[in-house]
Amino acid sequence: MKNQDKAAIGFLCLMIISIYYSLFLLSISSIGFSAIALYKVITEKRKFTDKAYLPFAALMLIFLLTVISGINSEDVTHWVRHLRMKLPFLILPPAFYIMRVPVAKYFDTLCIFFMGVGVLSTIPVLMQFVDVESLVGIIKKGQSINTPVDHIKYSIYIAFSILIALLFFIEKRYVFKYGKGFLLGAGFYLFLFLHLLAVRSGLAVFYVAAFILILRYAILLRNPILYLVLFLLAVSPFVAYKTIPTLKKKVEYMVYDYKMYQKGDGENLSDSERLYSYEVGYEIFKESPILGSGIGDLKKLCRDRFMAKYQMDLNKYPHNQFLFILAGSGLVGLLLFLIGMCYPIFYFRKKQDSLFFAIWLIVIISFLVENTIERSYGISFFLLFFLGSMCKMIYDQSDYFKEEIASNPQSK
Repeated sequence: MKNQDKAAIGFLCLMIISIYYSLFLLSISSIGFSAIALYKVITEKRKFTDKAYLPFAALMLIFLLTVISGINSEDVTHWVRHLRMKLPFLILPPAFYIMRVPVAKYFDTLCIFFMGVGVLSTIPVLMQFVDVESLVGIIKKGQSINTPVDHIKYSIYIAFSILIALLFFIEKRYVFKYGKGFLLGAGFYLFLFLHLLAVRSGLAVFYVAAFILILRYAILLRNPILYLVLFLLAVSPFVAYKTIPTLKKKVEYMVYDYKMYQKGDGENLSDSERLYSYEVGYEIFKESPILGSGIGDLKKLCRDRFMAKYQMDLNKYPHNQFLFILAGSGLVGLLLFLIGMCYPIFYFRKKQDSLFFAIWLIVIISFLVENTIERSYGISFFLLFFLGSMCKMIYDQSDYFKEEIASNPQSK
């Protein structure tokens, strides 16, 4: 392995740590990885003529829609901020394509490293559970537990780590000698931790994604044990509600919050404000349905609408990625966004790595309740694993499902 390839993998490891802990190091790792890719292009005179580059290029459309939204953005300062934040969609896809060989070779190891960092990150969070009564009181008031990064993003990281453990265990992608034990232990531990954390976004994306993925395996492999796992997965939320106090209080708060929203008294309540943001986003979209209001102007428009309609001084974007794009970039922007997000799935439809589908699925589900890729952490998390799994699919010659089905008489 060349020194420049080792350095590239090192920067990806730094990116994984930074996703949890440091926005500054996240920028450094992205720049370092991209600089190595650029050096490789210059020195080896690589070209982008292979059709395998197309799914990578499709993601660059998300940067393009941000550029287009500047046409009708009067607030150039905020528009430039969004452009700067979306630069990874312009830079990282070609960088990963150039570095696809070393990334493909070490992608599974990077996934295990992400899980390991996730496990270690839970230790200071769990220390807060020493005083359970105080913690339950915080959750009862609608507040969140302190986490290394924003609690919603953090819960999605943990949910994805559990899916890594689940998928790697099913496919026997153990990576190292004691990998099987690590996947079982870490996966089960993080599963319990996710319920203790009691962040609904993380729980929702985990259960929906896990159910779809396991059902996919069960149908393709016709393994009765997987149907039992589906049943256990279906009953787990009810068991967790009855046995985990933080989760129970979170559900009770959610019910209370929704009742207050119905009464029109949801000010300063998290779920109510989320629902209000949906209404605000949809109304802004209706005013400029083709090109949107301009992403640069969206924050001010949302704030003005919150004040005019609900008498709330709120600086909130719509808590839904699709509504955010519709309001800021209109139907044109949404079309570019959907092409960028869905073309890679279409391109790899015949041979699709399970983790590729998992990261796409978990992010798409999160879009329904969060504007996930309007934060640098969310962008880097998505691109790292989505682009990395594309590199693996290009160069991984094994087809798990084909081999497993061929060797399993029950699946024929």
